[in-house]
Amino acid sequence: MSVNSTLAHLKQASAVIELDHGARLWRFDRVLGEPAAALFHTLCNELPWERPTVRVFGRAHAVPRLTCWIADAGVHYRYSGLQHRGQGWPAVLTPLLERLRHLTGRQPNGVLANLYRNGDDTMGWHRDNEPELGPAPWVLSYNLGAGRDFALRRHGEHRQSDLITLAHDQLLVMSPELQRHYEHALPRRRRVTAPRLNLTFREIVTGG
Repeated sequence: MSVNSTLAHLKQASAVIELDHGARLWRFDRVLGEPAAALFHTLCNELPWERPTVRVFGRAHAVPRLTCWIADAGVHYRYSGLQHRGQGWPAVLTPLLERLRHLTGRQPNGVLANLYRNGDDTMGWHRDNEPELGPAPWVLSYNLGAGRDFALRRHGEHRQSDLITLAHDQLLVMSPELQRHYEHALPRRRRVTAPRLNLTFREIVTGG
């Protein structure tokens, strides 16, 4: 999928956020509409959620969220030091996958699902730039459930530069330049008591 074709599709976005170094984000509101609530309930209750353990400075820590990797059969993805293997897509995700392809022109073949059970569940600062994503990764971040803040900072800096609140049934499309020049995180928010489900659709490079 060419960049020009993607940009043509993204003209449908509800809002465009311009950052430094050519980094851009496109926000789409009401992606699914009324069916989004049923999808949220189904995914929260039926996906095979895990709580992986990672090692930091030699000590094991359970990540502060539940995760699940879904992808085309045979599509593998290494994330947070763990190898994830695709087993195919559940039928319940097919309408959303087709909708995102229509809106963005991208062709994701995998999705990392993260379930944040309340505001104590978080995601630390990172970039989605694993080798499996290729040199210019587009990431489609779809949100269900409670609204949560999406924090940004320039790569190599420690101070937050931007904050975006993402609501239920919103899609945030991240340009490759964002992963190159910025880090993002989901900060702890003690006032949030409801769950939030985030689905980050990715295009995994397969084959040689």
